[in-house]
Amino acid sequence: MNKIAKFQSLFYIVVLLFTIQSCQKSDDDAVNGGESTVKISLSVGEPDEENITIGSTKTTTRTSESKVQISSVAISDNITMDVTVIRDDEPSNLYVRTSSQGSAKAATSTVTKTLDKDIKYRVAVYNNDGSHLSNHDYAYGNEASTPGIKLDAGKTYTFIVYSVNSKTDLPNISNQGSLNNAILSNISADLMYFKKTMTLTHGNNDLSAVLKHQFSQITTTIQMDNSMTGSIGAISGTQITPTKAGATLKFSNNSLTFPNDTQNSNISFETIPADARAITSNAAMLISPNTTSAAFKIGSITLDSETKTNISVPDIKINPGRKYNLILNFRTCTKDVTSDAMNWKYEEQSWYEWLTKYTGIYKTDEGKYYKNNEVIKNTFSAPKADYGFQFDITELDNAFNMQVNNQFILGTSTNDQIQFQTNTRLNTVRNIQFIDGTEYSLNGIPEVYNMKGSSTKPLIRILISRNGEVTMLGSKSSEGVLVPLRLKNNAKFNKVLWNGEGNNTVVVSQKVDGKTVVIGKGTGRDRIACPK
Repeated sequence: MNKIAKFQSLFYIVVLLFTIQSCQKSDDDAVNGGESTVKISLSVGEPDEENITIGSTKTTTRTSESKVQISSVAISDNITMDVTVIRDDEPSNLYVRTSSQGSAKAATSTVTKTLDKDIKYRVAVYNNDGSHLSNHDYAYGNEASTPGIKLDAGKTYTFIVYSVNSKTDLPNISNQGSLNNAILSNISADLMYFKKTMTLTHGNNDLSAVLKHQFSQITTTIQMDNSMTGSIGAISGTQITPTKAGATLKFSNNSLTFPNDTQNSNISFETIPADARAITSNAAMLISPNTTSAAFKIGSITLDSETKTNISVPDIKINPGRKYNLILNFRTCTKDVTSDAMNWKYEEQSWYEWLTKYTGIYKTDEGKYYKNNEVIKNTFSAPKADYGFQFDITELDNAFNMQVNNQFILGTSTNDQIQFQTNTRLNTVRNIQFIDGTEYSLNGIPEVYNMKGSSTKPLIRILISRNGEVTMLGSKSSEGVLVPLRLKNNAKFNKVLWNGEGNNTVVVSQKVDGKTVVIGKGTGRDRIACPK
């Protein structure tokens, strides 16, 4: 090999060694040296939801089977509440317990959402030896204007992220200097928390933090069963007991501890609308350790003009970090004292009278023609029915009115009809809608005459209470669930006079509008003692 060739070979070897050394140095920098930047990506984990359908007071019988508990709870002799508690499966690692007080922390969440803009949160950074390094405060939605956290690549850090869901408050860390001793002490606001240990690489590192709610949340719905007449008049003194004034969160093991003293957490409802048969509370935060013996209390509630006091719903389960829906369904026990069916189903017909053509129906039981806009009637008798009257309609086309002891439930004559259809040909306009504002033939709901009910799942139910209050329920599908109906344009049903100690006469009237159908059953009802 000549000198030139030897020199070229030596040059290539030197270049190769330099390249390898440079690559090794670059790799070492990425792991063991240089600067890294931590960017925060934040979301909030929605609490796992547990549905509770439960009831209340004085006499309780309970059976328990796996995830379902069923109870029967008596409010009085003839008002009761069926109780069903449904709980989620709970993995064995769902909770971490460290305190004799029963501390616990929910550890999983499947649904996330964002914080409201400008909510404050803090990122606390701890070195691998547990010593505190720095704090970094943010306002949600303004992170782009805040520089990332500058740290050393190749090193391991623990990041604590927390918030109390406030635009003004952000509690300080007690015993901040050591991760083993650091706590958030006596927190009484909506505490949310995240912790992660990670080794940083050179360049940008993303801290995807999902804040978890540490305390529970409960929303309470009180509703009247479809067996009950009337509406919810008033409610007061609603609270959950016992709860705690606050809790302390320990960073080292993510545990919650609670003070010994207990208190009550008030549950607030908005103003009750007129004729309401269901009300839902504002969501309330519950600060509580694991318990299966919390109680929901109602100081006073008025249902169908009857007031009950000092109701207690026992044995409510609370786990920290969970969301609860508490549904209290009141019902009354009755028996039928009389029952009469009606079966009107008349097709549209045309006929001539003295060379004039008319359209309407032919009523076979009377052997008589009725023209469009004329009225047909059917009468029921309800002797001594102390809980009023129930009229279940399984088919309707497409309007009616009702008189109770000569008093109309709508308007002042049979010409005033509860209209379920708008018919421009006869100048009729729909004047009834569902409580949520949806209507027949709109919002994906069929016309009323295109649906059918059954004896157990009627299409329409009209309830006349013992106090003469009129309630109407309807279904959005054939044999569907009954939901409240209301008159449009803030109109109200008339209050009628019901005689609980003597005879009552109910007259159903219907204005002929082409095909004319009412199939249903009218029933007088007495209250009875509920089965034990």
